[in-house]
Amino acid sequence: MTVDKLSLSFESSLARRIRRAAKSSGQSVSAFVADAVEHRLKLEAAKSLIGEWEAEHGEISEREMAAVRKRWRG
Repeated sequence: MTVDKLSLSFESSLARRIRRAAKSSGQSVSAFVADAVEHRLKLEAAKSLIGEWEAEHGEISEREMAAVRKRWRG
């Protein structure tokens, strides 16, 4: 795996929370931040796909959302 080194800056209190969360999860700060970014990118991709679907088929109804929630819990 190829790794690129990035320099990131965070507000001090956020940096402390990141370090604490990484430590409690047994990850390095880099791994913790990478996981968080990966999660955010997946959410953004899902949001884009939903937008494309809605553009073609119309807005997702509350009834459809309830059916999906029920299956996820199921």
